[in-house]
Amino acid sequence: MTEILRAQGIEKSYRIGKQDIRVLRGIDMSVMEGEIVALCGSSGAGKSTLLHVLGLLDPPSGGKVWYRDVCATDISPARQTRLRHDLVGFVFQFYHLIAELSALENVMLGEMMLRSLPDYMRHRKQIKARAVDLLASIGLGDRLKNRPSQLSGGERQRVAIARALVSDPQVILADEPTGNLDSQTAEEILELIWKINEEQNIAFLIVTHDQNVASRTDRIIRLKDGLVLGHSQLEAEEIPL
Repeated sequence: MTEILRAQGIEKSYRIGKQDIRVLRGIDMSVMEGEIVALCGSSGAGKSTLLHVLGLLDPPSGGKVWYRDVCATDISPARQTRLRHDLVGFVFQFYHLIAELSALENVMLGEMMLRSLPDYMRHRKQIKARAVDLLASIGLGDRLKNRPSQLSGGERQRVAIARALVSDPQVILADEPTGNLDSQTAEEILELIWKINEEQNIAFLIVTHDQNVASRTDRIIRLKDGLVLGHSQLEAEEIPL
């Protein structure tokens, strides 16, 4: 398999008053093409921080992030934005949908935020058609005009997944995508993620506390105190979630 994402010696510290708080202490890891990887560990282990650094939303204090053969931490912010647009999608626990926008507009927003206004306007019809197709493909073809307040939790997460897919990413970074859902709805979202992975060969890196989610992935990366404890395959019963 081809490597899509690689972290080398990732460190992250935050300055609080006069004290430096080290959150990540030298993370080495990778995600391969078409792979589903779980990122596990107790609260405070650094999982969400690592996801933000890998997604180029937050710069590391040290180390490098690679997407294929591009060192993303060595390029300009403008090139980082372009790379993120072309390769990466995001899904979060609390959806991050805009309350005033419809489901369709929220999905289109995934493209609008990463394009210049002239470029977005030139391609608006194609983007809208793509968004409509995506929402229809995940069972929300009749909910295009509904705002988030008119959707269930599972429907909101489906909109968020469609937004992540709108620019045809090669990897999706998902932070507790089922953490805010009841068990039945969570299972439906997991089935959707695995369906997307199988049909489109999109890799997923999923932060999760859920042993059921971790046990179904191809590989598990365990974090503790900002360090990688190890990698394992289908060994969720051994993992401190």
